[in-house]
Amino acid sequence: MHWTGKIEPIAFSILGRDVAWYGIIITSAMLLGLLLVIQLSKKLKITSDDLLEMFLIAIPIAIIGARIGYVLFHPSYYFDLNHAFGIQDFINIVAVWDGGLTITTGAPFGILGGYLWAKRKKIDFIYFTDNIIFVVLLCQAIGRWGNFFNQELYGQQVTNPSLQFFPYSVFISAERAWFQATFFYEFVANLLGFIMLYMLSRRLKVKGAGILGYVTVYATIRAIMESLRTDSVKDGVHYAMIVSIIIAVFAASALVYLIIIQHKKGRVWYPRCIPLNEYTDAHLTDKKDNNKDIEKSNKE
Repeated sequence: MHWTGKIEPIAFSILGRDVAWYGIIITSAMLLGLLLVIQLSKKLKITSDDLLEMFLIAIPIAIIGARIGYVLFHPSYYFDLNHAFGIQDFINIVAVWDGGLTITTGAPFGILGGYLWAKRKKIDFIYFTDNIIFVVLLCQAIGRWGNFFNQELYGQQVTNPSLQFFPYSVFISAERAWFQATFFYEFVANLLGFIMLYMLSRRLKVKGAGILGYVTVYATIRAIMESLRTDSVKDGVHYAMIVSIIIAVFAASALVYLIIIQHKKGRVWYPRCIPLNEYTDAHLTDKKDNNKDIEKSNKE
């Protein structure tokens, strides 16, 4: 007998307020991401206190971005043209506690928060991001299990009984039918992308490669996932898939260009691992320059 996929989205309640599995999973993913970034940043001479400050800046901005994206992707639910926009409509838009976040816009906003932090701390944002951005893919992979508990982000309906099994498909209670488990596909794809970019970060020394690598990998994953879904199709066109393909091609082309340019200047690939001094030299040089600027301004 097939598993029916009956899932409870609510984990427990506190003082009459429901706590959703989605929120627990997303929070756990962010905390794990912070711990990994702290560990990875040791070689960059960036302290855990600095990274905690970045976390406190970037995460709220990421949540705002994730909520904005969700609202924009579901306009009919939040904006009813048949009546005037009121205070309750505004409350529904900001009510993140009721669920409704999208990683697609949350990640860029989180990166923006990291940029603002780096600007404030006078840290080379590109150099720093290159060495830790692949952690975002791991967090996104874990976050997809939140979609599992919410019974969302599934693909096309599966009518063949022999294919009605997890992880190929998942039973959606509201639809009373089986659908492709695209949330699980993306979980696996993001996990593999995380491993691949982590390995590249240890061997490829090209400034900007980490960021472009992340954009290329994630945009490619999104293009594949969107091709399997039907809710993003408008007038028979997979607009989200087309946009993802364009972004992936542009980022991949820019990455190849950077590698070619850097290769003409010197070594870019290390078969075993980039020496520690290669990691830290640029960062420490920037830091010394910043300290000189601070000392100069203090004298003035």
